Amino acid sequence: MSERPLLPGEFAVLGLLAVQPMHGYEMARRLVLDGLDAVVPIEQSLLYTYIRNVEGRGLVSWLEDRVGLRPPRKHYHLTDVGQETLDAWLDEPVLRMRETRLDLLLKLYFLERLDPGRREQLVGRQISVCEAYRERLWRAEERAEGFARLVAGSKRSAAEATLAWLREAAQASAARAEEART
Repeated sequence: MSERPLLPGEFAVLGLLAVQPMHGYEMARRLVLDGLDAVVPIEQSLLYTYIRNVEGRGLVSWLEDRVGLRPPRKHYHLTDVGQETLDAWLDEPVLRMRETRLDLLLKLYFLERLDPGRREQLVGRQISVCEAYRERLWRAEERAEGFARLVAGSKRSAAEATLAWLREAAQASAARAEEART
């Protein structure tokens, strides 16, 4: 039996640890401070469940951290397998448009911090995926009637909005890169 795919919150744990090793409380704080809780709201108890899940798969490990007289804490870091898993996920465009506002935003957040060049590559690949999806929907909408046509039109409209947003993000990023060069 194969393992289930990782959940967005589990990838968030891996991404946070790729930015820097930290303990669970720091992860919870980082989610709020950086606004990631608006994308993937994770209560602290669920965060620890995600940490245990990725630890159980060998994607993270920990060292005991003692500060003064405080109780020891687990200071988590990515394993090599965890880094490979995260890298593969970060480079893959989102294939289902309804996952754009969750998975893709998480990927863009982490790539901005880890490797902005890869972020731009992902945006380019995501634009291509969205364009192909929109074209399939145009064809489906042309052939459909009644409610099926309404559904296809709704999906096409959402794909067009996502494409517009991605193109704006790509232009803004290119402008920032140009500004940095001058």
